Amino acid sequence: MKEFVIVPDIKAEIKFFWNIFLKDVAVLGLVIFATMLLSQLFPEEQSKQQYIFMALGFVLAIYLDLRPRTNPGKRNYEVIWMLLLNRQPKLFKSYGYYEFDRK
Repeated sequence: MKEFVIVPDIKAEIKFFWNIFLKDVAVLGLVIFATMLLSQLFPEEQSKQQYIFMALGFVLAIYLDLRPRTNPGKRNYEVIWMLLLNRQPKLFKSYGYYEFDRK
């Protein structure tokens, strides 16, 4: 008999193992792929700078995938994306998760 996994809600994330989700792998893959493509623009005599660029791209990929301490429901790239797209200069939007949790 086949076993079917029932998803608790529609927006449930697909988990690979431990705390690695499909979104995590996709973001890491996209940023590292973009870094590899852009690193090909370096001339051959700048190979040292190319390796530094790739290392910084890998660090950036990990940072973008982390969940901020102030808003654990979103990832860093999601918060940055919301701040860039929904920019309204005269309106303040707080993305703090625990902002109104005063105990």
